[in-house]
Amino acid sequence: MIRVLIADDEPEFRDYMVHLVDWASFGFEICGQARTGVEAVELAVSMNPQIALLDINMPAMDGIAAAEKLKQLNSDICIALVTGYSEFDYARRAIKLGVEDYVLKPFRRDELLAAMLKFKLIIQKKEEDAAQAKDDAFFAKERLLNALITDGFETVEEEFLRFFRRLGVAVDANYYVVASIEIDQLFQLWLKPHDISLWRFAVANVLGDLDPPGNHHLIFNGPEGRIISIHCYSSEDALRAANHEIYEQLCAYAKKFFRFTVTIGISNAANHLRGIRNAYFETAIALQNKLTVGIGRHIAYRSMQDSAGGFGYYPMKLNEQVLSALRRNEADELKEALEQIKAYIVSHPTSADLTYAMIMSLVSICLSHITELRGDILHILGEDFRPFQHIKKVTSLDESFTWLTFIFTETIRHFRVQKMSRLQKIVKDVQAYIAIHYEDSEMSVEQISHHFHLDSSYIRKAFARELSTTVTEYMTQVRMKQARQFMDTADMKLQELSERVGYTDAGYFSKVFKKQFGLSPSEYAGKKEHVDK
Repeated sequence: MIRVLIADDEPEFRDYMVHLVDWASFGFEICGQARTGVEAVELAVSMNPQIALLDINMPAMDGIAAAEKLKQLNSDICIALVTGYSEFDYARRAIKLGVEDYVLKPFRRDELLAAMLKFKLIIQKKEEDAAQAKDDAFFAKERLLNALITDGFETVEEEFLRFFRRLGVAVDANYYVVASIEIDQLFQLWLKPHDISLWRFAVANVLGDLDPPGNHHLIFNGPEGRIISIHCYSSEDALRAANHEIYEQLCAYAKKFFRFTVTIGISNAANHLRGIRNAYFETAIALQNKLTVGIGRHIAYRSMQDSAGGFGYYPMKLNEQVLSALRRNEADELKEALEQIKAYIVSHPTSADLTYAMIMSLVSICLSHITELRGDILHILGEDFRPFQHIKKVTSLDESFTWLTFIFTETIRHFRVQKMSRLQKIVKDVQAYIAIHYEDSEMSVEQISHHFHLDSSYIRKAFARELSTTVTEYMTQVRMKQARQFMDTADMKLQELSERVGYTDAGYFSKVFKKQFGLSPSEYAGKKEHVDK
């Protein structure tokens, strides 16, 4: 509901405005009533209204002065001055001071409602713009942070730092320590992408809360379902003083309160931005050894080096080749990458446990890919798909890689057969929803996104990419097309017609209709009658 503050020194007129319209049915709530401008400002501090209706002539502080104060408190508040004809010029001049509209006494219900609906559109547009800007900044930040740990870091370091500063992210430091957090058995615990995203968000939040204030710490979603943490240190002393206590606390917290375990791989320190990528690979290697040291704990790459003298694990570039081929649905290229991994394992013998970890890391790549594309793992790989149980039953490396080749090729086959892209399907579903619900005046991008359990920003981007238009513009097109069809086939009054296509205000509907077809409804009707005769 949009919060509305009313200020007028006449109680009868305040009561008149309160009961003139069924405000709730139009999405408004009267959050406060004031007798003077001073009271209006005081109420605004506690109520934070989005719209204020102010009488010009009030004791102690008039409407103009109150409007100025309210704008200082909240520059986004929409203000309409309620005034008599004698103060008309005064009210009109106030528009230049930031007041959005004025209403002349005495006014009819439709006149006040028109001003309020205009304000509603202004507020909704600002909220949509703010949400879009927030989404764009979030995804830009995630892309740049992921570029640090992948091949995406191709620019010079100083230019990269400038990109981060524009987004308000400080990454310049002398030393960096990377940690990769995995929710153990992530894709076995939850199959729905929404559930997976929710628990990753919860783990990242807890990690941020555990970190002491003042630490320079970046947390973001990384590849393969991991949560990535980068601690930035300004000096060797700060690096030496650092410990892994927060990671121990995170493991304990997840086990106690979330009822699952997390395993964390921690890198050696990198001394420049370009070293962060290698540091991330160190965390991945540490994680791939969790089956040899146990889950639900943190594993430092340095400790693994000290105890094992290094790792006989195949180059991480091969995992990247597997993922790249999978994303491009290239079955032959993927089989070749799997053969290279198998050949490397054969030529660099290691323990059975570590081989098991290598195989499961490849399974994780496949399942992450399916989840990212919102696929159904059990539908694609079979209702009896149980990777942990299956891998424990295999007796040879050949059998393991035969099984791996099967699940990867089945995944590729599924997404090849699926002719309609994800974005296309979302757009078609939303189009069908709009075609059914165009009469609902409360229909909005947020309502549609709630119905489909998607982020509103994702639906907006889908429409922009697939139809080169916005969801709001598409809704308008559907409503206007339906309005013209009604006018061609039925005899309706303007108010009835506008309500039938989702507009509560007939005047606003007329403006939209004329913008769409170049004729007002009355002009269109007149032209139609002339043609019919």
